Amino acid sequence: MTSTFFADTNSKIRKLKKDKTYPVQNRSGLQLIKRGNSKYFVGNMRFPFTRNGKNIPVQIGVFDKEISVEDAIDKWHEIKIWSKANNKNPKLFGVVEEEKASDKTFHCVAEEWFNDVYRHEVKERTYKDRRNKFNQILRYIGEDKLITDLERDKKGRPYCREMLKSLFPESPVQLTRCRQLLGWIFDYAEEEEFIGKDQNPLYKKFKWETGSKRVVSTKTFAQTITSKSWGMLPEFLKTVNENKCNGSRVTELATKAHLLMCIRSGVIVSLEWDWYDAEEDQWVIPPDVGGLKNTREDLEKGSCENHIIPSTPEINRLMKEARKLNGWNKYCFPSLGGQNKSHLGEETINDHFKNLGWKDKQSAHQWRSVITTAGLERSDFDYEVIDRQLGRKGHLEGTRGHYDRSTLLEKRKEFMKWWSKTLVEQGLKI
Repeated sequence: MTSTFFADTNSKIRKLKKDKTYPVQNRSGLQLIKRGNSKYFVGNMRFPFTRNGKNIPVQIGVFDKEISVEDAIDKWHEIKIWSKANNKNPKLFGVVEEEKASDKTFHCVAEEWFNDVYRHEVKERTYKDRRNKFNQILRYIGEDKLITDLERDKKGRPYCREMLKSLFPESPVQLTRCRQLLGWIFDYAEEEEFIGKDQNPLYKKFKWETGSKRVVSTKTFAQTITSKSWGMLPEFLKTVNENKCNGSRVTELATKAHLLMCIRSGVIVSLEWDWYDAEEDQWVIPPDVGGLKNTREDLEKGSCENHIIPSTPEINRLMKEARKLNGWNKYCFPSLGGQNKSHLGEETINDHFKNLGWKDKQSAHQWRSVITTAGLERSDFDYEVIDRQLGRKGHLEGTRGHYDRSTLLEKRKEFMKWWSKTLVEQGLKI
């Protein structure tokens, strides 16, 4: 067995290069989190001290700039002793007891929630997106409004309703997301007693809301594939080959990789050359890649595994073409310029589908439906083999998730070989 690495000395921490969460001591709850150039300590403990207690993350300090590892260990030990002795939330350590709830501004409470709670629950991309939306809200509310001025009894609900409608009049989905975001902030304020009990003005959604979830496209020609017909698949592959919209070579290669590799487009556009394992002839996708849909909480727990994409002769030929074009770059499909990222954007492949003439007929996301339907109708592979290769995680839920450690990798390799050959037989040109 390999021994666990502990970030327990300053020299060790300075040498860390990989972005992840490192334990500082065994079973102490203290962790060192590295994100880009930032390294900071966070302590985790359950509160209240009952079976129903929740894990409470506590910011200890930024490494080197604010605190050394030795001081972080001492401070975390002091916080735990104080919390247990006083039966108080560990985040209240050092807070001036005389501070009144009415002294807290909405801005101040929201910042606490973002830094102490939300950043540990979601991925960086989601965190930044919600931060941007919050900044729009804050410009409307202002930095000096007290959190108590927004309580239900002080007509905080109609105030929030008018604010949301004025900020997002043409975007009902964004409006709903922001109402939900504000609701979480007010829940936190009530839990921390910054506002009175039952004073959350957004305790429920408004009647005119459309729903809080993003609508996932259901556009696909999968239903045309049967045990006796490939339906519209050959026609679709013909348009991909012809590329009449004159999509760039990088976009064309990324699109074909998306068709072959059986994973979300967010993973495809993020592919790095270093992820290819030539010895095993497979692509090893790190768990923190956005397209794998792992939560930040699971990532910080270390409970997420790499996702394996077995390669095939067809995929290898395609990636050989990509390497001729972009082998010098970190990414297999680098950005064409004008984007914030150095690789293609997540919507590039879906936009290419539209430009090829498949708008309202087939989306990039629902290519997964084509793979599943074709695999079940035209092969002998089990649903679960296909499901695992697509990166779904249903087998990790419930009781089964506690015991099932299978990967079905050998069966997935056979499925990938069949799928690659099938696409070529139906007309895909590499």
